[in-house]
Amino acid sequence: MKKLPKLQQMLVFQSVTDMGSIRAAAAILHVSQPALTRSLKELEEYVGVELVIRGTNGITLTDIGKVFKTRVQQIIKDVENSIKEIEHITKFNDSTISFGFSSSLIYTVLPEAVRRFQEYFPKTNIKLTEGQLTELLPALRTGQLDFAISIIVNDISMSEFALDSLFTIPFCIVARKGHPLEHSTSIAELKDAHWCLPSDQFGYQKQVETVLFSQGCNNPILRGDSGQIRTHMTLNADYLMLAPVAILNDPCMKNLLTVIKVKEKIPDALYCVIYQAKFPLSPVSRWLIDEFKRDIEMYCRT
Repeated sequence: MKKLPKLQQMLVFQSVTDMGSIRAAAAILHVSQPALTRSLKELEEYVGVELVIRGTNGITLTDIGKVFKTRVQQIIKDVENSIKEIEHITKFNDSTISFGFSSSLIYTVLPEAVRRFQEYFPKTNIKLTEGQLTELLPALRTGQLDFAISIIVNDISMSEFALDSLFTIPFCIVARKGHPLEHSTSIAELKDAHWCLPSDQFGYQKQVETVLFSQGCNNPILRGDSGQIRTHMTLNADYLMLAPVAILNDPCMKNLLTVIKVKEKIPDALYCVIYQAKFPLSPVSRWLIDEFKRDIEMYCRT
């Protein structure tokens, strides 16, 4: 394998081209001019071409030198970022992070994002809290949660919180496979259905229920804030529920649940990161949120 140039030689090259002078670069790097000139010459010998043109007024880049400089800058940046990443991993090893989320994230980006985060930070403690927005906000105010990912609502004041929009999730009406109403094509055909829905009746939930029950509902609505409760009532007691379309991608659910494909449009849900505006997020929280954003980009492309 061909020997690669030394990182120090690349740093010398970058400094010389940035300063436009060997003398100025030598002063910045605290090395002698002969040593710097020798390092630069060794780099040119390695690549086999002249990278800089030396003159009485300093140096200028050759055409190949201009291309090489762009690559060198990226290499140095990648090395610096790798070192910072290692520093973060060491720093966050014994930290704790607590965040809240609505149940829909379980079927989309949460599992993979958390798994990858723990690969980076195997000793970081994570506390997960599932809940509706009205349950998560008090915990955010008291500092029990570092941040939350949930659907925001216009009915509740969010002035004390910072919001960062993440992504939009399509929702659907879900039943167990074999449900008597599974082949319904309109919401009007579901008037006699039993529903298990979240307790919150604000914002998005209010918007959805306006669509679902515009012509009324013949049965009382069962309310449950846990996604697990709603799923089990759907599977075991023939209730209908609202869920993200992605629930059918879950290996445990795709053979048990089905979407009731009604002609009416079920509104999509906008999810945001929510945290206290007066307290900035910790670096470890921001790292985890970045993992969510990476998975969201992939999720939205599929």
